[in-house]
Amino acid sequence: MLSISRKDLYEKLWTIGTTKTAKELNVPYNKLKNTCTSNDIPLPTASYWSSLHMGNEKPVQPPLPNPNDNRIVVIETAKKQIAKVPKKITVAVNKEKSSSPPTEKSVASPTKKIEKEKPSYFPDLESDQEKLTKIYNALKVNKTLSNKPHKEIVGYRRKTQSYREDKLRINSASGEIIPEVLPFIDSLFKALEMAGAKIVSKYDETQVLYKKYTFSLKFRLPCKKVTLSPEDKDYSRYNTFKYETIGKINVEVGYKLYWRKWGKHEKLIKQTQTMTTEDLLRKVFLYIFSLPPIMDEEEKAHILEEEKRLIEERERELLRERREKERKKTEDLLINSINYFYSKLIKEYISAELDETTDEYEWAMDKANWIQDSSKHLDDLLTEKDKEELFNIKTTSKYFL
Repeated sequence: MLSISRKDLYEKLWTIGTTKTAKELNVPYNKLKNTCTSNDIPLPTASYWSSLHMGNEKPVQPPLPNPNDNRIVVIETAKKQIAKVPKKITVAVNKEKSSSPPTEKSVASPTKKIEKEKPSYFPDLESDQEKLTKIYNALKVNKTLSNKPHKEIVGYRRKTQSYREDKLRINSASGEIIPEVLPFIDSLFKALEMAGAKIVSKYDETQVLYKKYTFSLKFRLPCKKVTLSPEDKDYSRYNTFKYETIGKINVEVGYKLYWRKWGKHEKLIKQTQTMTTEDLLRKVFLYIFSLPPIMDEEEKAHILEEEKRLIEERERELLRERREKERKKTEDLLINSINYFYSKLIKEYISAELDETTDEYEWAMDKANWIQDSSKHLDDLLTEKDKEELFNIKTTSKYFL
């Protein structure tokens, strides 16, 4: 698996192109394109490069949508192909005829049978790989619903027609539910539970709980729009078209991450014209169990980002505390300087204007000492707040408007 930020991938694509990016990152070209599409990353076109290298004007590069969303994108890297060992050619060597009855001996090097390499599924889930592979190989969709369907399907069938969509999230614009969809869902749910998952039906989605992972499922029945003619019985001036199902099933698979309560990473798996419901079932099953390693990679990236955020937050807090201490020391220095200035000024005034033998002289000297340091020279009536108001230290707006 390859992890790269959304912005870095966008810049690389628009710098060297899609093909060179896939080669440089060692990822399959198609998976790179699909990843860019699902993460809303625009891809450069051939016309862009033609205009860039041959045109007179520089072509416009589309900006990255949601530039603040710098999520970590995970792409599966290309697997190394193992070259097949060529079979050895055996050559028989006959000895010359002798007088004894002719015998032939062949000297041949033994050949080893090269077994056909079987595809390996679920390589990132080693502890469950054997069980999941066994379930995968046994996947099957019945033509009709089994006699003992999954409990969620039983609950779905008990609902009235208008409330059924809220039970399994089977969405059809035509309102018609094709017969193949319930056997498909029944097989999928049972296979997931055999793998150890739990199916939980919610109002807006069906959740699959597997170990610490949470997946979401929605089922969509694609329809085509049909224009009605005046001869059709459903036609009216307010109803000129209708929708008809095309007989296929699309499955929307998503996964949730605990630090993103509202965010979902959803992928729509479509049933093509050549794909049977069993093929679709296998594809959905494979995709669901390919998500845990992707989610683990995103969790690791989130933990690193969270650790970095906490470190930066702590550094900001320490800086704020240092600034607060520095501000307090500076404020104390300023107050002490002002107190000293006024105290010295008053003492000079007392020495010049008052008689030392009078009570006023003694009172004034006490006040001068109190002004210089009120903690050492307490006053019977006045407080620190009175001194602040007198010197206009904290309430300057009261005197200077």
